[in-house]
Amino acid sequence: MKKIMIIVSAVVIAGALAAGSFFGGMTYQSNQVNQVNQARANFERLRGQASGDQLPGEAPEGLAPGGFGGGGTTGQVKSIEGNVMTLSTAQDVTTVNLSASTQIQKSGPAATSDLQPGVRVMVTGQRDANGNITASQVMILITSPSGTTNPSATGTAP
Repeated sequence: MKKIMIIVSAVVIAGALAAGSFFGGMTYQSNQVNQVNQARANFERLRGQASGDQLPGEAPEGLAPGGFGGGGTTGQVKSIEGNVMTLSTAQDVTTVNLSASTQIQKSGPAATSDLQPGVRVMVTGQRDANGNITASQVMILITSPSGTTNPSATGTAP
């Protein structure tokens, strides 16, 4: 009888250790996945990209990168011909249609003439079925001497 109690106790203890180890491993893995997802989201946010099921460079739930309604993207002006700007993003090339009501800004008001090839911009507007954007706002991003982009910079050197 004593042998059976020892064997049963050993099996129960081994089962408890196995269950505890399994639970601990699952918790550890869950924490690792959360850390990886957070790092990925930070990486994409810093580069003006979306995460999850969104298109690259498109903000979540129809919000533009600046937090305005509609669709939008961030990229570098590739060319501008009349009221059509071609924007190069990290993943693709997007056509942006400008209109008389499109607000163009940098650290203050700006004009269409400020949109030159090579300038980094953040576009807010509505995407059509082809992925083209009709811009309601174009923010010219000021690049700091360290190479990082800062849309709120005043343009003066420190």
